This record gives sequence, C-alpha cells and structure tokens, in this order.
Amino acid sequence: MMQNTTVIQTLESAEDLFKGVMGLYWTYLDTLNAYAEQIPETDIETMQKLKEHTQEVLEAINHDIDVFSKAINEDTENIHGLQDKLKINDIYKFLKQNG
Repeated sequence: MMQNTTVIQTLESAEDLFKGVMGLYWTYLDTLNAYAEQIPETDIETMQKLKEHTQEVLEAINHDIDVFSKAINEDTENIHGLQDKLKINDIYKFLKQNG
C-alpha cells in the first residue's frame, strides 16, 4: 500500500509540474503575441526573428510534452528527473541573459 501511495504522490507532482510548465508556455506565447502586435508591419527583420523564435518555442513545447509522455510510459523513477530535461529551462536561461 505504501508503494501505491508513493506512486500516486509522484504522479500528482508530475501533473502539477506539467500544468505549471504549460502555464508558463501559455503566458510566454501570450507575451510574444502582444509584442508581435507592437511591431510595425514594415519591420520585416524583427518579424522574421520573432517567427523563428516562436518556432523554437513550439518545438520546445513539443519536446517537453514528449518528456512527460516518455516518463509516464516508462516508470515513475523518470518522473523525478523531468524538470532537468525540460526545454523551458533553456527559454528561462535565454530570458535571463537577454532580459
């Protein structure tokens, strides 16, 4: 029974982490959208850079969803190491360096 409780707690922690990470992505994409609306249509270079960055963010989201999916499908031990594998950490580092 103790092992079952541990598994449930681990899965709940993974669910909380997933919701938190996806919430961060949601907020970040909303911010990018607001930024994009402020860019003049004539500023093609900035729009192109934003498009490229947005594509990188979408790839990171897909990567992070895949990390969660693999961890859940493999075993609960992998769930403990999820946070270290997430690409959102790269986005956070980018923002910290460029913010």
